[in-house]
Amino acid sequence: AAADAVRQVWSEAFAGEPFVRPLAEGGLPDTKNVVGTNGIEFSVFADPRVNRLIIHSVEDNLVKGASGQAVQSMNVMCGFSETAGLV
Repeated sequence: AAADAVRQVWSEAFAGEPFVRPLAEGGLPDTKNVVGTNGIEFSVFADPRVNRLIIHSVEDNLVKGASGQAVQSMNVMCGFSETAGLV
């Protein structure tokens, strides 16, 4: 139930975000889906043994890292399309 609530919040919070992909229940992030992109994938799972939620995420740190983030931030600050130069 808690993992479902987190997925719902993510779905609403990141709707329309071009680089953020929260995955549906059972989805596993995979680097093959983000390599060479400014995207990030993430998912949440409940671990009832320890009563915790576990978040898995993947990104290409060469693009989504400092360089991609800098371009994305500059685009937003300058009023350009957020995806300019990144897709």
